[in-house]
Amino acid sequence: MKNRLTTQDDETSLEPFLLALPAFRNAVHGATASSLLLGQLAALAMTTVALLLRFLLDPFLPPGFPYLTFFPAVFITGFIWGIYPAITSAVLSGLVAWYWFIAPFGSFALGAPAATALAFYVFIVTTNIGLLGLALHALGAQARSRQALAKALQLQEVVSEEVDHRLKNIMATISGLISLLQKHVSTPAQLAERLRHKITALSRSIELLRGAAQGDKITVGAAIHAVLEPLGLADQKRLTLGGPDLVISANGIIPLNLILHELGTNSLKHGAFSSPSGVVSVDWDVLPSQGEGPVLHLTWVERDGPATAPPTSSGFGTELLNRMSLSMGGECRLAYEPEGLTAKITMDCVNMLDGY
Repeated sequence: MKNRLTTQDDETSLEPFLLALPAFRNAVHGATASSLLLGQLAALAMTTVALLLRFLLDPFLPPGFPYLTFFPAVFITGFIWGIYPAITSAVLSGLVAWYWFIAPFGSFALGAPAATALAFYVFIVTTNIGLLGLALHALGAQARSRQALAKALQLQEVVSEEVDHRLKNIMATISGLISLLQKHVSTPAQLAERLRHKITALSRSIELLRGAAQGDKITVGAAIHAVLEPLGLADQKRLTLGGPDLVISANGIIPLNLILHELGTNSLKHGAFSSPSGVVSVDWDVLPSQGEGPVLHLTWVERDGPATAPPTSSGFGTELLNRMSLSMGGECRLAYEPEGLTAKITMDCVNMLDGY
């Protein structure tokens, strides 16, 4: 295990050095026009240096070493600058070695000795460039895989933190609901029944949250349908929705869901939806406020149902609406009119909507 970790550390420490070289950097990220041009200029410069060194060493070398300085030039060019500069250096080196250092000197005559020497040269440089190309391809693939893995791990960490955050919020919401319900029920059965309905509403919120985590845009209209449809309250003849396509943030899904669920169930039991002729309209918009930023205004209006009157005491539903609105930086105002209930709810756009 220790040896494997040491090897991985060595690879990690070597990678920044290799990625500093244009050949390896291009293999990972792709070549640019400027890097290709610099590579060709480098190939020309390396061939020139190899030619000068070969002239300097020529008096000290016996016949038969025309490529002594050119092989290293081709390999170094490829290692530093990449395959295409290596090919350029190989072609240029082969031509100048053929002209100056393969008999008959000073010409491109192709006799048997010259053909043999050139064939040997082509075989060696082709093998070297091919192996170098495979190495660059392998390192590029490995580096890209490591980068993809690092991004995946980063994303996993972000998702884990987000899930943890959402779970804590849901647990806190359930805890708050239990505390709130305890003040408005008289028996454990009532507590269990009402809590079951709220947990069902929370499950709808979790479905919306899952969609938002997968990139879905959850609008206010979609959230209203998601809450009211399971209650059988999505009949277009009795439910009218009106407002812009505002995308709800992940933080706003649960409070808005609970608010709408409470208004829907109350209407089903005591309000407009309890009467065959009753209708409900829900409108929303973003309006300026006296505070620092814009506010989401949501208006729930019930008509043609039973007449309403202000309650003698604050019940669970009223307290829940107030708490959820307050948690989103707003408030809830209820008007119990003979024509029906009107609920005007405000929420801070920063807390509720994306893009604010």
